[in-house]
Amino acid sequence: MSRLSELNQVREREAVALRDRVIADTHARPRQAFAAYPLPKLRALVAEALNRESGQTGLRPQLDFTDRQKLGGDLAIKVPELLKQGGAANYIKTHVPWIVQALSAEGFASIFAHVEAKGMYVNVRLTDRFLLQSLSSVLELERAFGFSDAEAARSVVVDYSSPNVAKQLHAGHIRSTIIGHVLCNLHAAAGARVFRVNHINDFGGFGFTLEGYRRWNDTFTADMSPNDKLLKLYAIRRSLERSAAHEGPLHTLAAEDKQIIDEYLEGAGSKDELRVKYETFVTASDGAFEQLEAGDPKQVAFWQELVAFSVAEFQKFYDALGVTIDFTLGESFYFKAGNELVEAALASGKAVLFTKELGAAAKARADQLLAEKSKLMTEPLHAAALLQIEKDIGAVVIPLPNDERLVVRRSDGRSIYATRDLGAIALRRRLFNPTDITYVVGQEQQLHFERLFKAAEVLGLVKSGDGHDLALEHLFFGFYVDAKTGKKLSSREGASNVYLLLQSATEHFARKYQDDPAWTKADVDETAKQLAVGSVVFNDLKKDMKGAVEISSDDLSVTMTAFEKSGGAYVVYAACRARSILRKFQGELEKPEALPDVELTAEEVDLILKLQQIPEKIVDAADQGNPSVLVRHLLDTATVYNSYYTHSPVLKDGDVRMHRLLITAAVCRALENALRICHIECPQKI
Repeated sequence: MSRLSELNQVREREAVALRDRVIADTHARPRQAFAAYPLPKLRALVAEALNRESGQTGLRPQLDFTDRQKLGGDLAIKVPELLKQGGAANYIKTHVPWIVQALSAEGFASIFAHVEAKGMYVNVRLTDRFLLQSLSSVLELERAFGFSDAEAARSVVVDYSSPNVAKQLHAGHIRSTIIGHVLCNLHAAAGARVFRVNHINDFGGFGFTLEGYRRWNDTFTADMSPNDKLLKLYAIRRSLERSAAHEGPLHTLAAEDKQIIDEYLEGAGSKDELRVKYETFVTASDGAFEQLEAGDPKQVAFWQELVAFSVAEFQKFYDALGVTIDFTLGESFYFKAGNELVEAALASGKAVLFTKELGAAAKARADQLLAEKSKLMTEPLHAAALLQIEKDIGAVVIPLPNDERLVVRRSDGRSIYATRDLGAIALRRRLFNPTDITYVVGQEQQLHFERLFKAAEVLGLVKSGDGHDLALEHLFFGFYVDAKTGKKLSSREGASNVYLLLQSATEHFARKYQDDPAWTKADVDETAKQLAVGSVVFNDLKKDMKGAVEISSDDLSVTMTAFEKSGGAYVVYAACRARSILRKFQGELEKPEALPDVELTAEEVDLILKLQQIPEKIVDAADQGNPSVLVRHLLDTATVYNSYYTHSPVLKDGDVRMHRLLITAAVCRALENALRICHIECPQKI
């Protein structure tokens, strides 16, 4: 058995042990039955009443929230199934009257204060007693409010962050890490088993790093960190690639590339000498990777040492964000499973060697589509298709629908990232038995994942035959772009911004408190860091994931101000304001059901209903793979509360408005819990 196979056996045992701990933690997690929350329970009661009254089954009434102040009600109810049967006029004439009657029955007397027909809707106003008592679900559940069993049947693997060993961390890794981490939190809050996976690229192209480190490590300065050396090696490799492909004489190269040649390819005085030396380096690098893939003990040990340099650097990034990822498993963990899949696919005919004959047939189809002026084949696409066909000849491919194919093995027999990605799906099915695998990866990988998922289906990795099918999804996100030019930040620019963004945000918030004598340095540091991370996270999550995030690279103070204005700090301030009011109260909160009757204002009704929607928003955000569903709702809730407490005193001149205090307590608890799910902590002092 090769050293790499032994290493992967150890990794698999560790992964199994960690998987079992994750499952145990999931079972031990406190959560409320989703159906027991006030609004889901109300929806179920309405559905039950309307199905009973109509003598039908399967009616799912739609409950929409309305503005009490403008429309006189809190909910507008309609039944889409009945509306579709005979159109709006028939629905209003035939169904609305009996729906009003059913919801006016004695069983709803404590819930609905008023029921009336409004066109195709039935508007209802909730009783103040029902609304006040609904606060119990927030106050009694405390830190468990918002958590439920809605996704208890789901087991979700989320693949996110995914940095490349020996390469720069860039700003895109912030987006992937934030979105992926919060998506995991949402699924966990909704009751799913969640496996957080960091799929680092520690294999593909690593022959260059192994060979380069052996050749040039002694030439690096003593003050370079191990990871800086790896980054330098990557820069050398890319420079040599550019130089070898350069058509003109050496003196026409960029100054940076010419300097690299002078320093690292001594004696390359001509273009021919450069190419010979470069090809020698490539051949040696391929040989190093071949030995690694074969599990050579010395090569594996050296590879492990170099990978550890990058992993340590990655950890600094995760520590700065305060993120923990359960499983960090590189491509190397999956290559054996991928190779076995390819061999089995070749044996079954699901994968084939892409011969010159197959290439000629593919070219003929491309020519035909172009001649037919098909939308699927424009001139640029045709040119690209012919180049790709030529490149793929000799490789192993999986034929896909619509004349597509996925290359899964190079012509020299070596695995590639598609091989290992397929192996990852197979191994994750076996290890985690997931219902879903979600990849949080940038938009530039859309085509790869489309073909990967189709190939997984062809290979039988999606349909299980026993009802436990696998859902594969690529959640892509937009780039970090320069605010002035709108262009994607380069990896080099993005690398500095990974840390610079967080540092600048922390300094931005620290300046708000550092001159206040009531604040210690420890208070300032803790609050500034929490507000900084919270603002970066909130700004990212609030936006449409597929849209870009602007960074003012030349003046980060502009970016920091924009981050703060995006609303994260505003929501945190609302929760902290509510907490400060509670601290001033020296007594014990009464139970909502013990309060005397009180007439709630329209604003109080709106606020209570927004709190009660939070468990549903968490489930919706998880199900849609879109954290902004929750984040925007929290911003709306904070906006209502910040308006509310300015003109509705809770504690004044020793007088306590208990119902307002209960609302404030519920706001504090609900916002803190939901913000925590969004990876935003409310500082103890603000």
